[in-house]
Amino acid sequence: MLMRQGNQGTLLLMKTINVTIDGRTWRAARTLAAERDTSLSALVREALAHLTKTDVRREQARQDILGMIGSFGGKVERMPSREERNARR
Repeated sequence: MLMRQGNQGTLLLMKTINVTIDGRTWRAARTLAAERDTSLSALVREALAHLTKTDVRREQARQDILGMIGSFGGKVERMPSREERNARR
């Protein structure tokens, strides 16, 4: 998604995708969209946004853990104190 600021406000440029799904999934998704008073496209957009954000958070957590292991030299001589474990970087 590309955002441009213009004189009339913000313009969002969206990409279009095609997805092939079975009839049962399509009907269930349309029902869910109707119950939420939204569109099927909005449901898919929300689901993809959630997946990508979750993946980014997972990778950040992995990097944080690797950083913690590195900061303690990867040795298990003692448990880090609560202050050390919760220290903000």
